[in-house]
Amino acid sequence: MKLQALRIPSGWKINWNLFYEQDINEDNYMDEFSSSTLLSISNTQLNRCLELIWYPKGDLKGNYILEVFNLCEKYNPKKKIVEKVPETLAPQLTFESKNREEIVNKIETLVMELKPYK
Repeated sequence: MKLQALRIPSGWKINWNLFYEQDINEDNYMDEFSSSTLLSISNTQLNRCLELIWYPKGDLKGNYILEVFNLCEKYNPKKKIVEKVPETLAPQLTFESKNREEIVNKIETLVMELKPYK
């Protein structure tokens, strides 16, 4: 099983990737589509994070949900460092589709066109 090919410019970090080059079907819905997060990428220079999920997880009738979050600096007392974390639980943009190719196109567009969050 191959990971989905994505054109992502430099500056973006892959935090998590279980986004496969495969559409949901009777054989794979409980495996490839049962994770809470399929893809997580971030760009600390732009202060943006993209998260891709399949919801409801493990459901053939679900959808891909792609969300954009703003990142802000927050002190982590356990690590004693400042980290960039999602600003709120509410996404700045949400895009839903059952179609994997639509999601691929949206991800590739967003990583090229998102403006920095200040």
